[in-house]
Amino acid sequence: MLKRPGEYEPPLGKIWTRAESRMWTITMFSGTCVLYAARASLPICAAAVAKEFAWNKTDSGTVLSCFFWGYALTQVFAGRIADKYGAEKILPYSSLAWTMITFFTPHLFDFAYWTNYPLVVLLTIRILTGVCQAFHIPSLASIVSKHLAAADKGRVFGIVLAGSHWGTVLAGAIGSILIEWIGWRSLFQFVGILSLVWCWIFRWVLDKKNGTGGGRSSPQPDEEVLIDKKHDTIESHLSANTPCPSVPWGTLFRHPAFWAAAVAQYTGGNSYSILFNWLPSYFHETFPTAKAVVYNVVPSLAIVVTSLVAPVMASRALAEGKTVTYTRKLMEGASLIGIAFCLMLVPMTSSFWLSLLIFTMAMAARGLHHGGVSVNPHDFAPNHAGSVFGVFNACGAITGFVGVYIAGHILEATNNNWSYVFIVTAAQCVVGAMVYTLLGTGQKII
Repeated sequence: MLKRPGEYEPPLGKIWTRAESRMWTITMFSGTCVLYAARASLPICAAAVAKEFAWNKTDSGTVLSCFFWGYALTQVFAGRIADKYGAEKILPYSSLAWTMITFFTPHLFDFAYWTNYPLVVLLTIRILTGVCQAFHIPSLASIVSKHLAAADKGRVFGIVLAGSHWGTVLAGAIGSILIEWIGWRSLFQFVGILSLVWCWIFRWVLDKKNGTGGGRSSPQPDEEVLIDKKHDTIESHLSANTPCPSVPWGTLFRHPAFWAAAVAQYTGGNSYSILFNWLPSYFHETFPTAKAVVYNVVPSLAIVVTSLVAPVMASRALAEGKTVTYTRKLMEGASLIGIAFCLMLVPMTSSFWLSLLIFTMAMAARGLHHGGVSVNPHDFAPNHAGSVFGVFNACGAITGFVGVYIAGHILEATNNNWSYVFIVTAAQCVVGAMVYTLLGTGQKII
C-alpha cells in the first residue's frame, strides 16, 4: 500500500513514484502489445503464405517453429545481459532490430525464393527475429525488479505481460481485414510501422527519465512512493542500487520448486504455442466458410480479459491473507486444468460456433497463468528476476519449436487429424498441473 515518506523509509534510490509506475507500466504494456502483434503476424497469414509458396504442413511447422530456436536459446542469457548492463540500454536496439525485420519480412521472403537456398534464408530470417525479440520480456522483468516494491512486482509484471494478448487481438482483427482486402504483405508493414512508433515512444520515455533524474536518491516531499511495509525489506531496495551480483544457479537448480515451475511453464507454454500458431489454420481448414476476423479475434479477446484480471485476483487473494504459494498454485492449476478440459472436448465437436466457444474458454483459462507461474521468478528470485526469467521463460519458449513442429508433423502424418494434437496437448497440461501443485512454491529460493 502507499506510504508517505517518513512513515517507512528503506533506501529509495530507484523506486518509482506512483506517476512513474503508471507511465512505465503503460509503456511496457504497449511494447509487449506490438511485440506480440509482430509475432502473431505470420501465424495469422500462414494459410495465405503457404498457398503462395506451396508449403505443406511440415514446411509450415518448420517455418513457424524456427522463430523459437533463436528465441529460446537467446532467452538463456538475455536476462543476465539486461541485469548486468541495464535493460534500458538493451531494449532500444533489440526493439529496433525486430521492428525492421518485421517490416521487411515480405521482401525477405521474396528474396529467399530468389536465391537457390530458400529454406536456409527463411530459417535465418525467422531465427534472427527470435533472437532480437528474446531480449524484450527478460528486460522488462529486470526493469520491474529494480524499480518496484516487492508487493507491486507481480501485479505490474502480470499487467505488462497481458499486453501480449492485446497484441494478438490487434494483429488478428486488423490483419484479417488487411489480408482479405490487400494481401498478407500489408500486415507485416502495418505492424512494422506500429512497432517503429513504439520505439520512438520508448526512447522519449527514457529521455524523460534521464532528463528528470530518473532514479532519485529521495522522493520529493509531496510525492507518494510505492512501498509496502509488510512485504518489502531493506535487502529488496538495496538490490536496486548495488552492482548486479552473480546468480547462485546451483542453489536454484537444486530446488525442486524451480523445476516444478519450469514444467508448468513448459506445458502451459506448449498449449499456448499450439493455439497461437495453429488455431488460424485449424479454423481455415475445418470451417472454410467461417470469417477469419471472428476466429482470429474472439479467442484472443477472452485471454485479454483474464490476463488482466488474473494479477488483480492474485493480489486480492494475498491481501486477504492467502500465502503466495497457495495463490500461485491456485491460479496456475486452474489455468492448466481449464485448458486440458477444453482441449479434450474439441474432438467431440463439429459445429463452428461450439468449437469457437471451446477454444475461447481454453484461451480464457490460459490467461489465469498471469497470476500464477508467469510471475513466479519475482517470488523465488527477487534480486535476479531478469536473469532467472530469461532461463525460466526459455522453458516455455522451447515448446515453440518442439511443440509447434511436432504438431505440424502429426498433422502431415495423420492427414490433418487435429484430434491427436489437442489430446496430446491436454495430457501435458494435466501433468504440469499435478507437478506444480505438488512441488511449486511462491517463497524466495535465492
